[in-house]
Amino acid sequence: MANLQLPEYTPGRFVNREDEIKLITQKVQALIERRLVERRTVVFVGECGVGKSWLMDHLQAILPRQFRDLKVLRLDLKAYVDEDPTWAVADMIRRVSIGTSGPGECLGPDLATMSRRLMEHLRGILRKSILLLLMDHVHESNWNLLPLLEDYLLGPLAAEPRVLIIMTGRGRLYPWKTPELRLKADFKDLLPFQRPEETQAQLEQQAYKALPQAPEIHTLSQGNPLANYLLGTLGVLEGLDRVVEEILEPVPADRRRQVREYLEALCVLNAFDEERIPEMLATYYGDDSYRQWTYAQARQVREELIHWAFARWNADAGGYILDPAVRRLVEEYLKKAQPEKWRALQQTAHDMYTRWAEEFARTRERWQKEASYHHRSLQPAS
Repeated sequence: MANLQLPEYTPGRFVNREDEIKLITQKVQALIERRLVERRTVVFVGECGVGKSWLMDHLQAILPRQFRDLKVLRLDLKAYVDEDPTWAVADMIRRVSIGTSGPGECLGPDLATMSRRLMEHLRGILRKSILLLLMDHVHESNWNLLPLLEDYLLGPLAAEPRVLIIMTGRGRLYPWKTPELRLKADFKDLLPFQRPEETQAQLEQQAYKALPQAPEIHTLSQGNPLANYLLGTLGVLEGLDRVVEEILEPVPADRRRQVREYLEALCVLNAFDEERIPEMLATYYGDDSYRQWTYAQARQVREELIHWAFARWNADAGGYILDPAVRRLVEEYLKKAQPEKWRALQQTAHDMYTRWAEEFARTRERWQKEASYHHRSLQPAS
């Protein structure tokens, strides 16, 4: 795989997101004018590579130029993933203090004292200025850190009427207990580019040599900006491989390969559970011993995929589903890189559901529908 560096943000490379920028700009303007803004926390949620961090980069770049009485601070929880939670929160309190011209040291011997002194300092600042706090990679961070972060930084800040908090994250949303962070927050899905023209506009700025392939790239990526860039720069097969590796980046290096194999084994299924996991792994590895797995063994696979926000329960599907973007990109890679394995997995799923339709009369229609889906997938493209 090519040692390709991902592009760094510059304003000229930024594409789209007018609605999201307008939302934040309107809230800042209202706070500047001392109008009441009830929802002062905005949470942008989206799949890996959809552009959450670039949106934060752009807000950080443009808003201070637009509003003189606005202080913008940025914290990235990705930087604290391996740190002690107490130390991490203390460091963030210090950074907020320094970023608002307050002291960096001697804030206190414990988090409670540091938090109180920070808020005393900020209330003086907030008489004249608005504070915008940008927090990246929140929900996929260490959940042992988030309760302390809420108690000693985010909760106190969220209660201040002249503070606006913007968070990004993916996967499960953390259940904050502070009303301003949960019940009174605006939750916005940051979607991939919906129109091929948006993908083309991105390629014009970041990978112009791929412009003739823009329609094909948009079809494969479904508008995911990270996938657009990598497909446009590396080509289809190598680009898809790199996209999957980027998606797996939060997983520790010693588990990454295994988790990727789990995703590849399950990517053809609309839904999975502890019964279906062994069947798919047996075909993926060409090893029938997986069919002897216990529920407990299969549950470990399911729980690991949920832990890394690659899967979640879906009642309508009657099982656990892979994140749609993750599933799509993994399956596209597998289909192109190992077509025989992809076909074998589709055939296994078809045969399994056909068998279940014969064995379970009460749910026959459901399993026939799934079998038909995999039958269609195996047919040559017209």
